[in-house]
Amino acid sequence: MPTTDLRPLFNPKSLVLIGASERAGSIGGMLAKHLLEGKFKGDLYFTNIKRDSVFGHKCYPNIEALPKDPELAVIAIPARFVPAELEKCVKRNIHHAIVLSSGFAEVGNKELEEELIRVSRKHDIRVIGPNCAGIASTHTNMIAAMENTYIPGGLTIISQSGALAGSMMLRATYEGLGIDKWISFGNASDVEEAELLNYLAKEEDSPTKVLFLYLEGATNGRKLVESLTEATKHKPVIFLKGGRTAIGNKAAMTHTASLGGDPKIYESVAKQTGAIWVESLDEAFDTYAVLSTYLDRGGKRVAIVTNSGGPGVLISDNLDFLNLELNQPSDKLREQLKELPEACPRENPFDLLGDANPERYELALRALAHSGEFDTIIVVMVPPGDADVDGVAKLIVKIANEEHNTAIIGCLLAGKKVENAIRILRENNIPSFPTPKRAAWGAYALDKWNEIRKSKS
Repeated sequence: MPTTDLRPLFNPKSLVLIGASERAGSIGGMLAKHLLEGKFKGDLYFTNIKRDSVFGHKCYPNIEALPKDPELAVIAIPARFVPAELEKCVKRNIHHAIVLSSGFAEVGNKELEEELIRVSRKHDIRVIGPNCAGIASTHTNMIAAMENTYIPGGLTIISQSGALAGSMMLRATYEGLGIDKWISFGNASDVEEAELLNYLAKEEDSPTKVLFLYLEGATNGRKLVESLTEATKHKPVIFLKGGRTAIGNKAAMTHTASLGGDPKIYESVAKQTGAIWVESLDEAFDTYAVLSTYLDRGGKRVAIVTNSGGPGVLISDNLDFLNLELNQPSDKLREQLKELPEACPRENPFDLLGDANPERYELALRALAHSGEFDTIIVVMVPPGDADVDGVAKLIVKIANEEHNTAIIGCLLAGKKVENAIRILRENNIPSFPTPKRAAWGAYALDKWNEIRKSKS
């Protein structure tokens, strides 16, 4: 029976990089650099028969020469040598390995991958990969991955595609969203997506708030259903399926040696298990953006507060498409809004008019947020002339942090005039979206998780 303890894959006390290098562009070179720059806290060993040191760090000729037995092996050597290297690992009491080497089943070399599987199972070595881009665990300073641009945070990415996962790490960093773990599992010869979900959803003392799964084809459909059902009892799981067309399915087969399957089945699996089904990276990121702030808020009742009618109309359309409600205020709430200019309608969407200043936004937002009549408020601002958009952003932060149960999200339009205001929101953990459609999706994602959370309790 293989060990189910995956902890050394994410938080090893010591690791060895087999195939460390200084050669520009090489996987062994990238990994060595990222492990050193990440300041891995445990014992770090490099091996390369041709070098005494790599980037100033001592390098051993082979694994047999190491002074101690590491917990984890990170392997970046030609594919044909990997099974034999795993045999050597077991002699050093290493039972966890990340194999970045490509050249296995994804290029038709099934026999070599079967040999890798045979060796790993014979010796109870848990393997991530092969043909993967590694693992980054930002809160444990282990960056055994081909990408290292990140800020620590609450998102864990589990991806069959290494390059896609890498692009998500870069985008998350650009948008001020933090990553806890970044896992590219490649061909999934041993550890597959279901086992990763099971472990990471229940991991103790984990900073992970939200899990994101990108899949091109399930390794084991039944296990995937079981793991998603269990994982979503603990944390939100965002699910994106690649290979949703015949052409995309064919590409998936040559990418990670996986057969994609009917996307309608996967969408049904998401609904059945409580995963949040998304159809694009924008939807995935926007879902994480709101859930990273509001895990226990949201619902169908949405208010729009805007200084421009057009965006309010577009958001209204998209909310309707997503089966959310633009419910109207009670007489009591209308009375609380009486100090707004007479031309401002006391109707949802709440149009504060083009000359709306921070004080007008504050009056409306505070009344709506504390009313208990809305689950989510989308705040829109299109700054005319020299409007105080930064002032509006600051009061959004202020009111969002007051004692109430309403989620507040921004939709600030557009370009350089709102860059600093968006920065103010992000620095204070308030989601903001660049288009009405994406703001509406943010409200939908909160409602979706709210429904799932209640159904699981």
